[in-house]
Amino acid sequence: MRNVAIIPVKQKSERVEDKNFRDFFNGESLLDIKINQLKKENLFDEIYVSSDSKDAKKSCDKHGIKYLKRDISLCNNITPWSEVIFEVVNSIPEPDATNVAWCHTTSPLFNRFNSCLEKYKNILEKKEGNGVVAVSRCKEFIVDENATPVNYTWGPWHRYSQHLKKYYFISGALFLTTKNEMLKNRYVISTSPYLMEFTAEESIDIDTEFDYKYAQYVYSLNSLE
Repeated sequence: MRNVAIIPVKQKSERVEDKNFRDFFNGESLLDIKINQLKKENLFDEIYVSSDSKDAKKSCDKHGIKYLKRDISLCNNITPWSEVIFEVVNSIPEPDATNVAWCHTTSPLFNRFNSCLEKYKNILEKKEGNGVVAVSRCKEFIVDENATPVNYTWGPWHRYSQHLKKYYFISGALFLTTKNEMLKNRYVISTSPYLMEFTAEESIDIDTEFDYKYAQYVYSLNSLE
């Protein structure tokens, strides 16, 4: 069975200007970094970039990977996300049984694709699930907008954080299942996913300019090791 990766990127970024294509570290953009991470261990039979951007096309040509031109109508914040996912996945020229890793550029500290593919293969063989989702554990005390505790209770029965019920953040670093499962659900998460936990550092997700600068800093520190 084939394993492929898809990187969805838009030319226009609402919250972080030109985040996918500007210099992130040593002349490489977030898109360059994600492509290199995916190419590193030859885990994928093909790597695709879905985009409306000429800059993305140039990066694909430079790295020798496939560019899938995305219609501009699928590159806004109005079209339902489920429709965007369906059309992007449907544009991948692969059989429906192909395993698809949906990978965001906004997770530059995440590169453990090999372990994810191994876990995915393992859960399929044991029939313990049909997908993998990268997550990070939430160890904080959570309250809602009405100051109602979500994962603990106030009072003398208050527990220490290490005893809290486990909650997880969907980091956005990786979603892995078959092309058919994504098309059927019109979503990147499968019907029975395995939650694969990664560190807070690996799970850094760039959503604001502060996130971008913080990720740059941590990435530069890792590059010195």
